Amino acid sequence: MIRAVVVDDHPVFRKGLVALLRASEIEVVGEAGSGLEALAVVGETQPDVVLMDLSMPDLGGIEATARIAATWPEVRVVVITLFDDEATVRRALQAGASAYVTKQATPEQILGAAEAAFAGALWLGPGVPRPLVGANAPAEQYMGGLGGIGLTTREAAVADLLGRGLSNPVIAERLHLSVKTVANYVSIVVLKLGAADRAEAARIVRAATG
Repeated sequence: MIRAVVVDDHPVFRKGLVALLRASEIEVVGEAGSGLEALAVVGETQPDVVLMDLSMPDLGGIEATARIAATWPEVRVVVITLFDDEATVRRALQAGASAYVTKQATPEQILGAAEAAFAGALWLGPGVPRPLVGANAPAEQYMGGLGGIGLTTREAAVADLLGRGLSNPVIAERLHLSVKTVANYVSIVVLKLGAADRAEAARIVRAATG
């Protein structure tokens, strides 16, 4: 069963998400009404998925997402927000979000985003632009374990092996993952590096890691 934390500063919307998740047999282990509160709740509960609003008091959702990705890389963040502009989507993905949907999404789309994030896939809801996350960024941005643009520890490991020219089956064997899971991670890496395809992503990784 997926364990989730819901973060939104509007109690009515937050309670609605909680009810939706519980009706779908997703266990809600915590709630938060601000970014700082979210960090505390995530630290206490160690959920699988965090449903994160962006516009909140004391600490915005993008910064909270970045801190979660850095501190608990195994926790997946699903952004649920009113904003659907490309710049905001790019910043959220750079911060480490695994999924992005708007508050106009249907219940089925929100649940799909949570389930996809839990499975290690990238999910962009209907109408959400697909930005080139790494466009116009210098190669130095990808140094430091390839974490500078929001790659999780696992994504960086896949990116490193991708850059060495290894196939998905070989990467799966090295990291003890299924080939399908590796394919999902490769898709995420390609997007976050702003690459057109797998080959370009591999070139970016090689340039960044020397």
